[in-house]
Amino acid sequence: MTDRWRQAAERQKWMVEHRRHLHREPEVGLELPDTHDHLATTLRELGLEPTVHPGAGVTVEVPGTTDERPVVLRADMDALPVTERTGLPHTSRRDGAMHACGHDLHMAMLLGAASCLVEQPPRRRTVLVFQPGEETDRGAVPTLAQHAALAVDDAEAFAIHVHATWPAHTVHLRAGTFMAYGDWFRVDYRGPGAHASQPHLAGNPVVAASELVRRLGERVEGLRRDEHLVATVTESLIGNTVNVIPTDGRLRGTMRTLSAERRDRLHTALRDLASATAAEVGVEAGTTVTEGYPAVVNDAAYVDRVRAALGGRPAPVEVVEMSEPSMVIEDFAYFLQRWPGAMVYLGAQVPGHEAFNHAADAVFDEAVLATGAALHLLAADGLPAA
Repeated sequence: MTDRWRQAAERQKWMVEHRRHLHREPEVGLELPDTHDHLATTLRELGLEPTVHPGAGVTVEVPGTTDERPVVLRADMDALPVTERTGLPHTSRRDGAMHACGHDLHMAMLLGAASCLVEQPPRRRTVLVFQPGEETDRGAVPTLAQHAALAVDDAEAFAIHVHATWPAHTVHLRAGTFMAYGDWFRVDYRGPGAHASQPHLAGNPVVAASELVRRLGERVEGLRRDEHLVATVTESLIGNTVNVIPTDGRLRGTMRTLSAERRDRLHTALRDLASATAAEVGVEAGTTVTEGYPAVVNDAAYVDRVRAALGGRPAPVEVVEMSEPSMVIEDFAYFLQRWPGAMVYLGAQVPGHEAFNHAADAVFDEAVLATGAALHLLAADGLPAA
């Protein structure tokens, strides 16, 4: 059989071209018409027959040479609402949108794998999934629902996520909880408002919000003595002029936990603190918690097989065992609720750059495209027994 590492390396330049095209033309959310069109056109040029569902991604099947268990390989497609500041020649041409999380690399890797699988069919029936709306829209849910190719019970699932601050070509593994539960919260304030010269006559939502942020940090410190968790306020919209105490406003943010029990306790703590801090200054607070993504839980036996596949040469990678889960959230969790499998991190750091995924100046080493494509090919051929 053709050596998959060499085969993937032969597609490196081709994958770079596709990655840069996708990086220049990012789209945010579920509706990604240009991205869908580029992927579908490229797959058809390879001789494949993709299925496209606007708002639910693109899938394509490659028949296997055996009757072994099928595999689902997934890449996310959506960009972030970020204005790029990398200064790269292939910088985003769309204002306020950027592939700051590496999804452009994910798509290019899976395209590269598709090209290799056309040349050398996989051992297993392989379904390639390009999924929109990963960042905040639960795009995995409509994708899993819309594509008939995914209506298979006895399959495995595999995905890769690049990491901008870990050394290139390092593959980071972890059995069990790999990424956190993630939820979003919103606190809406309402008060009487007043002239700025008379703060004693009205409660101030700015004060209530500030106190909530402070105390939430203290509560998180107490809760995470037993288990790591995160609560981050990321948006504040309170007040719009210098001489008026505002009548209303809001905070928004995210919470990340590693267990259902800590998740419930953090939700309760947020609601209690929002009510208490608002009452202390004479305003009202209404708290809304939106349940986000479940935790990404890797199948231990599958991780063992990935480890075994990378344990010898010619695998040009370094395997790193993660001691703790990542506090990032990912809707690949929904795939792993349906099928056993795993997600791995692939380090893609450009030396001298420290910006993490989602930063406006985040950059990724394109040399890892061949590594990522080869990992997908190993999964398509059937990972060895550990």
